[in-house]
Amino acid sequence: MLIFTDDSRSDWGRLLDQEVRLRIPDAHVIYIDPRDAAGLAQPVMDAVEKAQAVIAAVYAVPVAGKLANTAGVQDAFAGLLHDVLRIAAGKTIVAAMGNPYIAAQFPEVQTYLCTFSNAQVSELSAVKAMFGEIPMPGRLPVTIPGIASRGAGLGGPAPVSTTPASPKAGLAGDPGSSGGPK
Repeated sequence: MLIFTDDSRSDWGRLLDQEVRLRIPDAHVIYIDPRDAAGLAQPVMDAVEKAQAVIAAVYAVPVAGKLANTAGVQDAFAGLLHDVLRIAAGKTIVAAMGNPYIAAQFPEVQTYLCTFSNAQVSELSAVKAMFGEIPMPGRLPVTIPGIASRGAGLGGPAPVSTTPASPKAGLAGDPGSSGGPK
């Protein structure tokens, strides 16, 4: 599991990490922030190549008062996430822990889960949804340009993207598969 956050020393991703490890005790978890993304590139790519499945949790939450645009994924680790998706899009779930629009930066995303929040209850719900413990009846309340239209969800309207989705049961993907919103 890859946890992309503004600061790997923050609490963001800790509950997600804990809940995934309860289900997969030997899960390999790597925290990535803009300061260490370049130095972690090779270990991340090695781990991704060996993994059966990858969860890339992206904590991108707009923050008032910051000079930089915090609504999207920072350049420092956007390149790393592009590289992960280039070699492993079919086995990667990108979980937007906050801003749903980050997928617009990553058109190669095949499996996408939006929580619209980085709160701990959202982290817990994301893990439960990814592991098929709770249903995912939600629909996108917004259009993500080039990725999915407003109202997309499990059994919802077809996504805008023509990229084939990952057929992972209970995970976000192509509405025609067992997944949901792209």
